[in-house]
Amino acid sequence: MSLHNDHNDYNNEDDGPKMPLEEDCCGSGCTPCVFDVYKILLKEWESRKIQDVKVKTSSNLLSLLSYKTFIIKDISETSEDYFLVHLEYPEHKIKKDVSLHFIPGQYVMLHAKCKSRPYTPIVWTNKDLVLLVKLYNQGEFSSYLKEASVGSTIDIRGPYGNFKYENNSFQQIVMFSIGSGIAALYPIAKAIVDDETELTRVYLVAGFQSVAHVPLKKELRHLVDFWNFKCTLQLSQLNDKISSFHGFNIKAGRLNKSLVADYLQSNSTETTLILICGTSEFNQSMREWLQEMNYRHVHIFE
Repeated sequence: MSLHNDHNDYNNEDDGPKMPLEEDCCGSGCTPCVFDVYKILLKEWESRKIQDVKVKTSSNLLSLLSYKTFIIKDISETSEDYFLVHLEYPEHKIKKDVSLHFIPGQYVMLHAKCKSRPYTPIVWTNKDLVLLVKLYNQGEFSSYLKEASVGSTIDIRGPYGNFKYENNSFQQIVMFSIGSGIAALYPIAKAIVDDETELTRVYLVAGFQSVAHVPLKKELRHLVDFWNFKCTLQLSQLNDKISSFHGFNIKAGRLNKSLVADYLQSNSTETTLILICGTSEFNQSMREWLQEMNYRHVHIFE
């Protein structure tokens, strides 16, 4: 893991990163844990000291090592079992020249009730962000977020994630997601589509249980209006003969090796970037299938 240094995480460059306190670790197995982040920052700082390279201070409102308290501004349903949480940092606490910064695909750690969970913002501004949350039947954290009151607070640290995309570096990007994995891929697709200088074609294949379970329909409809974006919804439960839905292609069945090969059959292994986000089992299966197909440019969000 590589991290983008933030001046908030250092006493000063000469002293290195701030060591977290024992109570800063919630003990719930966060990935990354604040102590893991500290070790990485310390190693990077030691390397810079040897090379006599100064840290590039950042103006990011967020911190990698400590939590910042955000206010819940809104909670709204986006589909069956999925909802959106809109969080905002109090404006009176924002220092001059400091704002929220994300690279599309990065995630944050949310902390509440002695538990922490990772979530990927789908959109953000200089002081607020929106998270896509899947509600699990036995999920304590997702249930807590669903029942939280507007105006209540939640703690956030980050951002984390080392994916970087260079403008026009591939002819096409094929994205495979299942369930809430779409949260990592949607902001990347949007950033590419919104860039008028981009010639890269983006193809999103998103797996869900049914049409009713597809979140971000409005947001995806906006993207399919662009020449360089298309989307197929791969539905495990398709009870009718619908083959299209407001600009989306719809196919029945779970994503498997044969379907993945079909989606990729016309793409060059040299000029295609493949992005993947889903369950650990799905990610591992995709990794194995793509290796067999000789695709080298693959990034998995885990």
